[in-house]
Amino acid sequence: MKSRAQPQPRSRSVSANGIRLHYVDWGAPPSTDGEPMLFLLHGDMRTSRSWDAVARHLYKRFHVVALDSRGHGDSDWPDSGYTFAQRVDDLEAFADAIGMRNAAAVAHSTGGLVAALLAERRPDVFSRLMLLEPMVAVTEAFQRMVSKRAETPRRTWASREEMYDYLKWHRMAGKWRDDVIEDVAAHESFELPNGRFDMKWATASMDWKEREGDYLDLRPTLRNLGKPILFVTSDSRADQFRSLIPIARETESFEMLTVADSGHNMYMDQPSAVAEAVSRFAAGA
Repeated sequence: MKSRAQPQPRSRSVSANGIRLHYVDWGAPPSTDGEPMLFLLHGDMRTSRSWDAVARHLYKRFHVVALDSRGHGDSDWPDSGYTFAQRVDDLEAFADAIGMRNAAAVAHSTGGLVAALLAERRPDVFSRLMLLEPMVAVTEAFQRMVSKRAETPRRTWASREEMYDYLKWHRMAGKWRDDVIEDVAAHESFELPNGRFDMKWATASMDWKEREGDYLDLRPTLRNLGKPILFVTSDSRADQFRSLIPIARETESFEMLTVADSGHNMYMDQPSAVAEAVSRFAAGA
């Protein structure tokens, strides 16, 4: 694994909703007058640092802040509290703790769903939302499928270098730029007591007891938010979101964008392309 000198964000934390939530702050550049805060939120099994490659393209123009959700990264890892409603409570408490208002939100997968639900509850927190493949219809079948991850033995590595080599070999992660893989190995992993390295997400976040009965349909929220929404899909999964085409046709503030040569983690597959889209959207284009 190569070691590169890259700009690094500041590590911060707040007490919110009864737990400690960690976030990274890339600082407010002098030229941010009139620009919204840019808030980044990851999905399951990722952390705030999965956004680093995107943030490096944007931090000189926007005040970029990225959160570690409950049970992820360097936030607290309680044994419960991972339903969508509880995650929205966390995000609301975090927004109030740091005074986040009228931010431009860019959120991926589960994070996108949570951000949209908070925007519905609290219209003052986000001015616009860029949603990267959030789940549109969360069914029992979906929740049972993802909860299987809590039952699967966790893969660990002897070192961060071994993790880097594994990711370079991996069918999906191997397509990522070297700096993205380096970010994952350096910042999304931690050392276990036995000296091996694991990823920074809590198994409890995937447990069936947290997912049973937690089903919803996001489409009414997307129709009725009344805020600019850019719904981003990867070209490899775009067909799965065809049910949103009528919303795009009927809702003036709802647009769709497809990122070429990408999968579900498109902001890690194509950080430059996603950062360009974020920059345009956050600036009101």
